[in-house]
Amino acid sequence: MTHSHLPSPGRRTPVSTYRLQLSPDLTFAQAAEVVPYLHQLGVTDLYLSPVLQAAPGSTHGYDVVDHTRISAELGGREGLEHLAHRAHELGMGVVVDLVPNHMAVPTPAWHNRALWSVLKDGPESPYATWFDIDLEHGEGVLMPVLGSRVGAALAEGEITVDRAVVPTEPQLGEQVVLRYYEHVFPVRAGTEDLPLAELLERQHYRLAYWRVADEELNYRRFFDVGT
Repeated sequence: MTHSHLPSPGRRTPVSTYRLQLSPDLTFAQAAEVVPYLHQLGVTDLYLSPVLQAAPGSTHGYDVVDHTRISAELGGREGLEHLAHRAHELGMGVVVDLVPNHMAVPTPAWHNRALWSVLKDGPESPYATWFDIDLEHGEGVLMPVLGSRVGAALAEGEITVDRAVVPTEPQLGEQVVLRYYEHVFPVRAGTEDLPLAELLERQHYRLAYWRVADEELNYRRFFDVGT
């Protein structure tokens, strides 16, 4: 009988793990300094949580924006490899906490390039199937960020059309974007010249009053954490 939850042959089984909650206050380099002490305590494996690139200013790291990069704030891939090397020298293993469904809706949204792509191109985005969202039907991805109903926000001039160089797509030069205070959203190709109210209706997402999220959210989130 085989047990799929057990390490494969030749792989060691963790006996006692010690969780290190990594953050800008506990980087890979700082964690490496305590490895000998943890080894003396009898810890067999470091449990690192989390390690992926998070939203700017994150204090906990679970608001991931890029699953392909190790957190630069923690020390990047080089820092992670150095920490792992220190552990391996003492015969300790490393367990890495990866939670695929932890992704942030950052401010501005372009920090999450996969999400930005979906907001911009909808079903045509190469990342469209990453997310548990019905992009073929309905009103698009709900973005409940407004402090009032959309009609009131429009009447107050709080939603504007602007141009900006998106840091994750610098090769495209200036793009037409929507701004709502510190929030920035892409504009669907071919809708740039529409009247603002109509332009909003033609996007692959729907800007909405933040309280709407309790009733109409069309993607999964962590409890009621909108970001």
